[in-house]
Amino acid sequence: MSDHKHLGLILDSKLSFAKHISEKISTARKGIGIIKHLAPYLPLKSRDQIFKMHVRPHLDYCDMIYHIPIKTRETSDLDSSRTLYYQMKLLESTQYQAALAVSGAWKGTSRTKIYDELGWETLDHRRIFRRLTLFYKIMTGLTPKYLRIPIPLLRGHLFGYRYTNILNTIFCRTDRYQNSFFPDSVTMWNDLGPELRGAESLSIFKKNVLKIYRPVKKSLFNIHDPNGIKRIFQLRVGLSPLKSHKNSHNFQDTPDDTCRCTLSAETSQHYFLHCPDFIYHRQILFQILNPIMFVNNMHFLDDTNLVQLLLYGHEKLKRHENQSILTATINFIKTTSRFS
Repeated sequence: MSDHKHLGLILDSKLSFAKHISEKISTARKGIGIIKHLAPYLPLKSRDQIFKMHVRPHLDYCDMIYHIPIKTRETSDLDSSRTLYYQMKLLESTQYQAALAVSGAWKGTSRTKIYDELGWETLDHRRIFRRLTLFYKIMTGLTPKYLRIPIPLLRGHLFGYRYTNILNTIFCRTDRYQNSFFPDSVTMWNDLGPELRGAESLSIFKKNVLKIYRPVKKSLFNIHDPNGIKRIFQLRVGLSPLKSHKNSHNFQDTPDDTCRCTLSAETSQHYFLHCPDFIYHRQILFQILNPIMFVNNMHFLDDTNLVQLLLYGHEKLKRHENQSILTATINFIKTTSRFS
């Protein structure tokens, strides 16, 4: 037998984990297909929860075992399907497809931008986080004692016998061993600051490490309009039906970015603030926007910040005010029929 499944992890004779990762990706893609099918009917929060509860666990399973540090991948055979790095690229690509399904963004959208909008960390950062979390549990006696055996002794202070919680590194003859759980975790542990290594509890440790890797989710102020939210995402990440966006991504049906009014490039600013084709719709939009801006002394915003306000709201405003602004923006998009 060339491979064996143990507790859900498929082990092969070369420890390539290729079959395990392939199986998990196949299962995850079925879940992504369901999210795509349900996207027009479910609010963003429900789609996000479906992914995190029923799809991402398949991509996470046993990931701390096969993880490869980024610094090692620069010299790897990146294009060979036999390399573990290639398999992890497929994992990340699968999560990217899920991000498109959840948000409604178009293929070709910047992965970094869409992850920032959704508040998702990369799978690579999740593997680092999960390794460090398990290592913290080992160091603080929250796991069986035998897991503490491979960990080296604490490093002594240069002048005297005072010990810190920095560990001696594990000597490795091969990169493969260096990339394995204990040597890599010891290195990452030592790179953490003393406050993180000395966290008083597991929950505090996890919370502080997540701050490093997980972007802050951009708020949609509890608006439940799947189609409207999809358009907001497309405008936020800079890939939408607007000609400026399509032209910058080399769409064949958009050889130039000139608006159909012929006065300017069809950017977000032009669409929301200047295009003469939508004067009536813009008046309705600003009937809602102007009173909010006046009360909060924000009526001197330039065009860039005004578009930012239309798409993101503002931290200075109250929740119901931001909700009113985004709802008005969505209604503007719908009534202009520009994205139909």
